[in-house]
Amino acid sequence: MTNEQPAGFWSYTRRDDQLDGGRITRLSERIANAFEIITGEPLEIFIDKKSIEWGDAWRARLDSALTGTTFLIPIVTPKFLQSQECRREVIKFAGHAASLGLEELLLPIHYVNVPQLAHEVENQPADEVVELIAKRQWVDWRELRLEDEDSPAYRQAVHKLATKLAEILENAPPATPVEIASPNQNEEDPPGFLEIMAEMEATLPAWQDTVQQFSAIIELIGTETQQATDEISLSDSRGGGFAGRMRVTEELTNRLTDPVRKVDELGTKYWAELSTIDPGVIGIIRQSSQSNLSTEDKESAREFFKVIQELAGVTRGTSAQLQSFSDNVGAAAQGSRQLRPQFRTIQAAVQKVIDGQAIIDEWSRMIGDMEEGEE
Repeated sequence: MTNEQPAGFWSYTRRDDQLDGGRITRLSERIANAFEIITGEPLEIFIDKKSIEWGDAWRARLDSALTGTTFLIPIVTPKFLQSQECRREVIKFAGHAASLGLEELLLPIHYVNVPQLAHEVENQPADEVVELIAKRQWVDWRELRLEDEDSPAYRQAVHKLATKLAEILENAPPATPVEIASPNQNEEDPPGFLEIMAEMEATLPAWQDTVQQFSAIIELIGTETQQATDEISLSDSRGGGFAGRMRVTEELTNRLTDPVRKVDELGTKYWAELSTIDPGVIGIIRQSSQSNLSTEDKESAREFFKVIQELAGVTRGTSAQLQSFSDNVGAAAQGSRQLRPQFRTIQAAVQKVIDGQAIIDEWSRMIGDMEEGEE
């Protein structure tokens, strides 16, 4: 066991806890108690996400050596995946843990059935947060949550989970920063700090281009959808009835085929690029605060971080607009079974860009905190 006191950040939605009679928060207490009985050491559980302490502790531990003793325990339900805050927490923690080679410290609990996580549905747009969770050794609590909390089955399951937490901490390797692999790298001539940052800097304009393409396609989809709405109104005024509405909907479905395919491709590309290099960029930000860097490297880092901060400002505005668009698409999807699959694909693609913003915002936060510390 490590010398630092381990801590668990309980990521859940309050509404889920209310609907389940407070069982989610009680489960956190039972696990902490079982952990202390097993190990003799307390497990601090941070559960009140509205408190200043919760946010400060989250950021402080992620940015320090205590990352290696910090669990994120998402309580996965359909509502959890609908929560932008919960999604951001999983994405940010996954990047930090991966940057230190400690991915097992993300320990999801599958609390209420999520069909995508259980591989029970087909032909659904991919959800990158579900995929992040699926790659971990998540704990299945779907049936256990229906057990009496004092039943032998429930108590044994709590004991087993607490034991698993203790074993992960006991066997986890030392936190090891992950290096970014250069496409031209070979074992005899590994890239230096400058070469790595030059590659990252060259990648940023490509992301901006992807966002611009994405926004253009979304604008086209919005225009086509509004045109169809106007055509339906005109058809209704002429007495076209439901037959007229169906004709307009079918024409819109055909017109959206290519734009929807393109927006799906761009969303996937954007998320894949960001999530792949996220651990490495976090590593660069950490390394740049070290005193053993040369003056040249530190100056290059400042220029690189300036580009990231500018990018964060641009994409933040785009993400806010996309969130509004996604909400409108979701409402429109309820009116037509024919359009629903396309609108789901659009929403999933938009969500990838919104989720990608969580990664960029975390870089921006770390850079801001680092720069404040240098003043």
